[in-house]
Amino acid sequence: MLHAAFQLLLYGLLAGLSPVAFAATISIMPAGRPKVLGFGIAFVVAQLLTCALLVIIGIAVTGLNRSRPGVHAVVELVAAAALVWLAVQVRRKPPVPGGGMSPRTQGVLDRLGRLRFLTTVLAGLVLGIGGPKRLVLTALAATAITTADLNVSANGVLVVLYVAIASVLVWAPTVIFVLFGNRVVARLEQAQENVARRQPHVTVYALLILAAALTIDALGVLLL
Repeated sequence: MLHAAFQLLLYGLLAGLSPVAFAATISIMPAGRPKVLGFGIAFVVAQLLTCALLVIIGIAVTGLNRSRPGVHAVVELVAAAALVWLAVQVRRKPPVPGGGMSPRTQGVLDRLGRLRFLTTVLAGLVLGIGGPKRLVLTALAATAITTADLNVSANGVLVVLYVAIASVLVWAPTVIFVLFGNRVVARLEQAQENVARRQPHVTVYALLILAAALTIDALGVLLL
């Protein structure tokens, strides 16, 4: 379980360091606590249901049995190579001005605070399910949980662990804003800028650490 939890920590970190999700939460704050709370709850619930559904599908496909160790090790080595390649691409990517977001994304975020409550909740659900990056990371997390060969309770704990990390930049500012109101918005905006600035570097390190962990695990299976 500890090995799976370590992988989930890294997957959650990669998914959670999303300046867009953080900025979206902040952009709704001028509309008041109800909309922020609705958006935050919808985001977390969508992330939770997505991960849980992928775990259920994985268990249904594989049963509760591990796949053949040799095949699993080869898959881990291929995944590690892909992660190293992705880390190199992220490292080479030039920084994006404006808090790491394109003008189009910034325009969408500016309109979030003017949406109706139900539309804001729907936006939270869509962002919680995620785009390609978040969906891939959630699928990888679900695979790590499924192949850990644990009981239902342990699987549930790992799902909650992943979701808590992957959505931290949504639920944490939501709770802070609900408790303290508009006086914390300026500090949250500053924190969001810091996240956007540091996110590429943290992503590279997390990808390389995860690739190393997968490589070590695969070699341990193949050489023993």
